[in-house]
Amino acid sequence: MSDCIEVLVLAEGRTEKIFVREVLAPAMLAKNIYMDATLVGKTGGDVRFERVQNEIGKHLKQRGDTYVTTMFDYFRIDPNWPGKSDVIQDIGTGAKITAHKKGIKMETATLEAIKTSFPNCQPEKRFIPYIQMHEFEALLFTDASILANKINTSKKDITDITSKFETPEDINDNPSTAPSKILEKLRKGYKHKKTTLGIPISKTIGIPAIREKCVHFNDWLTKIEGLSAIA
Repeated sequence: MSDCIEVLVLAEGRTEKIFVREVLAPAMLAKNIYMDATLVGKTGGDVRFERVQNEIGKHLKQRGDTYVTTMFDYFRIDPNWPGKSDVIQDIGTGAKITAHKKGIKMETATLEAIKTSFPNCQPEKRFIPYIQMHEFEALLFTDASILANKINTSKKDITDITSKFETPEDINDNPSTAPSKILEKLRKGYKHKKTTLGIPISKTIGIPAIREKCVHFNDWLTKIEGLSAIA
């Protein structure tokens, strides 16, 4: 394992944890990158920065030869999360800000906060913050045909939605039109089958296709692919 790049993903919930382990990790292993996932706390959820930064610090301290990253939905993230107020301010000015730009702004602020909190753990080298824009379900809109087939709706129902946005990740964070809310309207009961439906859909679509359509997700994996094994 010494030549393998080890990356631990601190995941928001069970679906994200399984997605990393069953869909993302096998795709990255071919590139000599070993990814595993663990939940925030014992059960996940409750993504308050004060709580999460302690978890990040704990994992950075445990082993000095691994990288730590995150997978938290922007849609449900703590209003006090580093960079969130700046994003809200940008939106308030009426300026167009893409999902990718929102993510970069928050991830940059997150890294700075962790560097300040845990300077002895080399977070500038070993921590790669990632905010999922706007939530996990956005990735499922990568392929309209596959998604429509899996949730028993028409392809047109999906393309009518995706045509309004530049990328699947830009499907927004409005409480009534977030990706998971849209899927709940198209497939009643989706919220109770997030894992049993979402994981097979993402697996069928495949990581290469998701990367092609989802700019911010691809940027995250590109950063991970550029890492070197820590001696």
